[in-house]
Amino acid sequence: MESVSLVGVIPARMGSTRFPGKPLAKIDGVSVISRTVKRAIEAGVCDYVLVATDDVAIAKEAQESGAEALMTDPGLANGTLRSHAALLQWEEKHGLHAEAMLNIQGDEPFVHPEQLQKLAHLIRLPGASIATLARPKSDDDTERENPNRVKVVCDLNGRALFFSRAALPSSPGPWFEHVGLYAFTRGALDALTHLHSSPLEKREQLEQLRWLEHGWDIHVGNTSHATHSVDTPEDLIRLEKMLQKGELA
Repeated sequence: MESVSLVGVIPARMGSTRFPGKPLAKIDGVSVISRTVKRAIEAGVCDYVLVATDDVAIAKEAQESGAEALMTDPGLANGTLRSHAALLQWEEKHGLHAEAMLNIQGDEPFVHPEQLQKLAHLIRLPGASIATLARPKSDDDTERENPNRVKVVCDLNGRALFFSRAALPSSPGPWFEHVGLYAFTRGALDALTHLHSSPLEKREQLEQLRWLEHGWDIHVGNTSHATHSVDTPEDLIRLEKMLQKGELA
């Protein structure tokens, strides 16, 4: 079976709790999923870009934007499982084997190509199995207290020690906001799908804590680029205004 170096997978569900139909919502006339696909392609690091979805309308939009769409079980618990399921389908369909996967959030239509390029570099480093990103934030950034902003602390070699929705570290000073993009080697990805849920994962509602609790290393790279996720209809309005002002690169 022929191998390919890196496949990008974008999970996109129709049934979001806070914002149903989010992937098809438009920002300045272009859908969220279309913008995400085009950013992933522009990064130039993925041999192929796939969209894992449970909805035919999203699949059609993804294909028209340049990605291949794979239908996945809507009952899968999280984006990692949906991405893995789509990758398995794609490999069987094309007779190819992916050496690594880039997991790109379907609700971040302005993901920066440099972020994906950084992840592609990290996952190819010797000994890497899981890679993600974090953005340094200043002491006076009030988002530190926001539970929707996930914080990460790392060891001296850039490996994650802990992720939390609480202010972390607890004392004043600069901090790192986690950017929810991941890269996995194929061996790591296959293994992670078999892990049972863990106590800290359940308390923080953060899937990456399951990986840490089971002993996996997560390498964390720095990014200076802000992330702009779409969680509510109000986010669409905010991002459209930023786009029109030229504030989104």
